[in-house]
Amino acid sequence: MTSQTAAAPARLDSALAQARRAWRAAAEVRPAYVLGSLVCVQWLAVLALALTVRHNGWLYYAGGDQIWHYTGAYLLAHGHLPPSFVGYGWSFLLAPVAAFAGPNLVAALPAMVSFNTLVLLPVSLLCMYGIGARIAGRLFGYLAALLWVLVPYLGIVFVEVGYHQKYTELTLPQVLGLTSVPDFPAMVALIVSAYLCLRALESERWEIGALAGLAAGYSIAIKPSNALFLVAPGVLLVVERWRSLLAFAAGLAPSLLALAVWKYRGLGELAAAPPQPVRLASGPGDLLRRIHGPKLNSWNHLHQVLLGFREHFWISRVIEWLPVGGLVGLLARSRRGLLLVGTWFVVYLLAKGTYIPASIDDASFFRIMLPAFPAYILLAASVALLVPGVRARPAPVRPEPTGPRLTVAVVAAFAVFAVLPIGVLAAVPRLHDQGALAVRAPDTLIPVAGNVHASVENGTVRLTWRGLKPRSGRVFYNVLRSDAPNGDVGCAGRLNGSSDNCVLSTQTIATTRSTEFTDRPGPGTWTYRIGVSANWLNDPTLGDMYVVTKPAGVTLP
Repeated sequence: MTSQTAAAPARLDSALAQARRAWRAAAEVRPAYVLGSLVCVQWLAVLALALTVRHNGWLYYAGGDQIWHYTGAYLLAHGHLPPSFVGYGWSFLLAPVAAFAGPNLVAALPAMVSFNTLVLLPVSLLCMYGIGARIAGRLFGYLAALLWVLVPYLGIVFVEVGYHQKYTELTLPQVLGLTSVPDFPAMVALIVSAYLCLRALESERWEIGALAGLAAGYSIAIKPSNALFLVAPGVLLVVERWRSLLAFAAGLAPSLLALAVWKYRGLGELAAAPPQPVRLASGPGDLLRRIHGPKLNSWNHLHQVLLGFREHFWISRVIEWLPVGGLVGLLARSRRGLLLVGTWFVVYLLAKGTYIPASIDDASFFRIMLPAFPAYILLAASVALLVPGVRARPAPVRPEPTGPRLTVAVVAAFAVFAVLPIGVLAAVPRLHDQGALAVRAPDTLIPVAGNVHASVENGTVRLTWRGLKPRSGRVFYNVLRSDAPNGDVGCAGRLNGSSDNCVLSTQTIATTRSTEFTDRPGPGTWTYRIGVSANWLNDPTLGDMYVVTKPAGVTLP
């Protein structure tokens, strides 16, 4: 045996001993120092992304139903209950913002983006650490928090050139809270609920389980499809601590009750989108036919999604393997982690990964799967549990405050997020305005605000308008015209006194950045409006209308 061979084990033992000392030293670092540093890194990374990707003022790409939610907030702020085709949670939170910012969502973006990035983003990081620490200790929590910060940006490195724009401009702003879509706050509420579920396993206080249910319920209030998440805490609490399930259910119930009140009063029945006959002035018409399409979930579609990953990401096999490896790691080391995180991810993968409209090609898959993104990160971190000798020991926690302090905090949370919404949604009058305050155009609800002045001279219609330009983003205008004899709005029949659901039936005849327009429509009675539009590229050929003006009618002989 040579001297070099004899020395090798000693060197290896020394290296392992140094690694163990470093590991223990890292475990002794106060979480406040590590998490504070990660929050700062997170803010700097978001700021760098916000400044580098294409945007229009405060407006970044948003591909969801954000206009529905903001219009609901605007109507609630002005004392009207809108037709409730979406959840109430985001609209309720935005109502104070809409009261000051006005009807145009673009004007409210500074407040919405600041709330997402300065408040909700750090909350999500702290809770990701908390989940990791409750599963396998403080260092595992640090790893989960670190991956939560880094993984979205690592995608920029691993994406193929042809998909770079879709990932950086269409996906990352929505994942990081730079947009107005409700999916981001709904995801953060799920993270909070997951953390509190794990805390409830270790606490004798019923309040922790109730708060977990309240957080999950409010996420469902924002996005009702997040009811899928309930499978995960249900499995966890039934197996590990069934008594906490009662507290969780008690916390969940008020938000579900408020959602039922919202749906019934706004739609006239407990349904997501019931069929409603719409009558136009020119005669009956069914403008809101229900779409009974083919089956919306397919195993073949999930296969297509995986093929899309392999086409657009050069580490697609790693992306696919990480959750599998994480599930194996949790199976070996942490039953509670497997029950919560594993169930969370698998349920969404089966329900949303097979959802046919969720496409990799248009990047909608990432937004639709966003509620499961925290579970994916936690599974990626759980690969570390496959290392031989690693043990999953939850980190010690501070004892809950004694006395009534925790109860008072829980009561306050329920008052704000449960009792107040139920009271407001039950008391606010339904929107019965025949389209004077909000209309559907074409498939989203937008506010009606502002005026357009129309004058006629020698067969020419001259339109002018003012005061429709927000400061937080550049807009352009769609000139809308209709020749319907009795106006351009048709309203559905009211089911059980539901809110008015009125459709704007008109045509866009021009797009302009000017605040005046001339038209020669020919003889007849014409109704004009101006639609205020914008998009993240400031491209007049793209974008949604955020507001339409009140109508202006003219008659040409």
